[in-house]
Amino acid sequence: MTEQEFDYLMAARKKQDLSAFKQETVQSCQKAGWIDGAKVTEKGMEALKPYKVDNAIIMAAGRSRRCMPLSNYLPKGLFEIKGDTMVERQIKQLRDAGVKQIIIVVGYLKEKYYEMAKKYPDLIVIDNTEWEEKNNISSLYAAKDYLKNSYVCCSDNWFAHNVYSDYVYDSYYAAKFSDEFINEDCVKAFDKNGYMREVKRGGEKSWYIIGESFWRKDFSDKFKELMVKEYYDPEMKYMLWDHFYAKHIDVLNMKIRKTDDKECKEFDTTEEIIEFNPSFKEFVNQFFQEEEFVNNTQRIQYLSNYTDVKQYSVVGTEQTTGRMHVNENLFGASPKALEVFHNATMQDLCFYDLTREDELAVELSKELDIPTDKIFIHSGSSDVIKTIMTLVLNRDDTVLISSPAWNYYKSVIELHFAKAAYYDVVPGKTSYIFDVKGLLAAAKKAKPRIIVITTPHNPTGAVMSQADLEKVIKQNPGSLVIVDEAYYGMGDAKLDVRRLLETYNNVVFCRTFSKLYGLAGARIGYGLCAPMAKQVFKLDLNPFRVSNLGRKAAVAALRDKKYYNALVKKLDTARSGFITNMNKLKGVKAFKSAANFVFVHFDNKIDTQALKDYLAANGILTRLWTEKGQLAMRVTVAPKVWMDKAYKLIAAFLKGKK
Repeated sequence: MTEQEFDYLMAARKKQDLSAFKQETVQSCQKAGWIDGAKVTEKGMEALKPYKVDNAIIMAAGRSRRCMPLSNYLPKGLFEIKGDTMVERQIKQLRDAGVKQIIIVVGYLKEKYYEMAKKYPDLIVIDNTEWEEKNNISSLYAAKDYLKNSYVCCSDNWFAHNVYSDYVYDSYYAAKFSDEFINEDCVKAFDKNGYMREVKRGGEKSWYIIGESFWRKDFSDKFKELMVKEYYDPEMKYMLWDHFYAKHIDVLNMKIRKTDDKECKEFDTTEEIIEFNPSFKEFVNQFFQEEEFVNNTQRIQYLSNYTDVKQYSVVGTEQTTGRMHVNENLFGASPKALEVFHNATMQDLCFYDLTREDELAVELSKELDIPTDKIFIHSGSSDVIKTIMTLVLNRDDTVLISSPAWNYYKSVIELHFAKAAYYDVVPGKTSYIFDVKGLLAAAKKAKPRIIVITTPHNPTGAVMSQADLEKVIKQNPGSLVIVDEAYYGMGDAKLDVRRLLETYNNVVFCRTFSKLYGLAGARIGYGLCAPMAKQVFKLDLNPFRVSNLGRKAAVAALRDKKYYNALVKKLDTARSGFITNMNKLKGVKAFKSAANFVFVHFDNKIDTQALKDYLAANGILTRLWTEKGQLAMRVTVAPKVWMDKAYKLIAAFLKGKK
């Protein structure tokens, strides 16, 4: 049966106008005995059997983090829009179209869907037990035995009219057209039969796939065969089914069903829903109408969850010299980076950067010999880390961090109602050392969602070797390993990041231009990761690139190798000189460091808090750390004149305390 014949029979079944069909199509249907006048015969219905829709699979396992806080308590598919929840609207439309078997795959807040399913006794609910570890490919794997002539839908789609049918001729994916550039999966090529043959992220004047899809049985069988074969490959962990399809697009035949924005909606945020349907705001307000009274103050219940969460903060200061407490680059950025701001144009201030490629990502790609599809730019490495944790962490997950550690990690962990477990970084003879054996044991026990490794380590300056890092990554395939390299480039140690990214999918490297490059005020950082991970992390990035001027300054800094090579030598001289001098003092131990700070121990006879106060009174700010009940001091490395001043003040204090 040709597609034209199929369309004619379906129009006849629905008693639609048949005048637009070509005469040869009408005659071929009559000759085959499929039609009698304008009525489909029994033989015609028999011919339609291979195209009968067997079922619909609705994927509803995801968390929808961009719809927080509402999605913390209610899955997005159960958001009510214009009188119906999104998933129930689809269920009703499918039933009205004659699709009787409907499967819904649940995971996050699954009990909410089980409650909803009580209204639909014949609804099949499947529990996706891997929704936290894998992307939506896991939902199709959970429902693979139902894949036949099947609709595959997302719970957060909303259709103005019923787009479903009880018979479908061929596999398709709904698609919209965009004249302007859009960061969606765009169709780049079709073959002569109209099947998609290339789909890539981002494009303009192109169709992009969105909404429902239909899988003919031959498509389902091939997809299932490939999925089962590859399901436990590491790259599958972060894969959307759409991207798995694109990977095998040469053997998976699928067309597009053209639709438009009025017909098909896919909402990413609650703000988008409110813009489409302002009354949704009333639904949100009603959902959160439960209130409690604390100290005679009315408070919305959902905000109370954050009562005990503390924001990470740095002690404020108006001081512009002697700032040896926050690890800024006290040697200064390249003058060429500053020139960027002096030469700024009105366009730099007024326009978004909408160029096809990010100049900074391209420059980093050249510098690091790493493809741009493994690089994403963010506003500082702290935001890189926060974005990763926001998208990866779930309530009650465990994150393995070092002891001691930068307190920021714990603040972000607690913000997501997760918990921290610890491994030790311990003092050695001349420098601190990662207790890798203890780390691996702790990981085996805690089964962490994330392992954070800071190297060079903050606050100790310790470095983890390539071999040890690879051991951690390799032995923890179920954990995402975040390697925080904020102090990259300040010591001799270097990691083969390119090889690690090519070998493993469960590692992300975070870097910043705040430290070595001295651009803390510009707020520029970047992450290095597998391409699939980048696509996920981009969900939490601002739709517009970070500061135009900041990125241009970063490019200028990257190119000024002469300046930074000289800076690193000055840093090393000041750092090693300070360590040598400090270790001459009685009761003091300064540890070697690969970062722009030095970690210092004092014996119990020395009042470390009083020393900090004494230094501050003399214009030098430092940071104290509590380690195993004892105070230690971290001192940011500044030009030699300041390091000499700090040393002399410490020596004078110790002499006065004798």
